[in-house]
Amino acid sequence: MNIPGKICLRFERGGELTAELMPDVAPKTVEGFLGLLPLEVTVYHSRYCGREFNFPLKTKHSIPRERQTSTCNTGDVVYWKEWELDPTDAAEAVGIYYGAEVLRDHRGYLPVNPFARIPQSQWKRIEEIGLRIWQQGTEKLTIDVLKE
Repeated sequence: MNIPGKICLRFERGGELTAELMPDVAPKTVEGFLGLLPLEVTVYHSRYCGREFNFPLKTKHSIPRERQTSTCNTGDVVYWKEWELDPTDAAEAVGIYYGAEVLRDHRGYLPVNPFARIPQSQWKRIEEIGLRIWQQGTEKLTIDVLKE
């Protein structure tokens, strides 16, 4: 598979972000995510993980744990699932962070696979989008490979 370098995120109420994929860090996560593109999803603001917006998804193939962490920084794009459940029953989501956070829910720390990063030059825009989703509610998001 020829892996592209970037994906483009376009938000319904305005704004566009470019994320750089990290196949050297999480090759199976990148490959699994790219297999779902193009995507049109609804993004939600996180309740437990602070400055994060996310969207649920269902992958075609089980994505394994890869270089997991429970801490994220602004610009991190991560894959999460309920690792302890059977893959056919497990919830899955992609989270996008607009602030540094320790990831947790009512069960404790949440391990995630970081697989892409939004560069620092876009951090002001990602914060504006994150705050908008938090204050105004859900919105549509379109994601596709960035044609370079």
